[in-house]
Amino acid sequence: MHTRNVNVKTAAQESTGRCDSNLTVAQFMDLFCWVLAATEGEPQPAIFTPPAAATELTLINDDCPDYISVWFIDGRPVAAAMPLDNFHRVISSSQTK
Repeated sequence: MHTRNVNVKTAAQESTGRCDSNLTVAQFMDLFCWVLAATEGEPQPAIFTPPAAATELTLINDDCPDYISVWFIDGRPVAAAMPLDNFHRVISSSQTK
């Protein structure tokens, strides 16, 4: 797993988060919500292990000790999580091909 940690300025003035890519906070949240929608009703693993070849992008909330992550393989999102809340969603391999 590869992790990128680069803080960027965002266009959203109301946002207090930091994203570790050149995505805005709104774009990152759209991606996170897309993964949640794509995994709705899908069985999820009991124990989450990030895919080995995935790159993790993280959005850090400046107002509390929390963050959310989205994992990508070959530019496609494959998983999303709020790790401190033990909330994980993985897109099945049949949907990522």
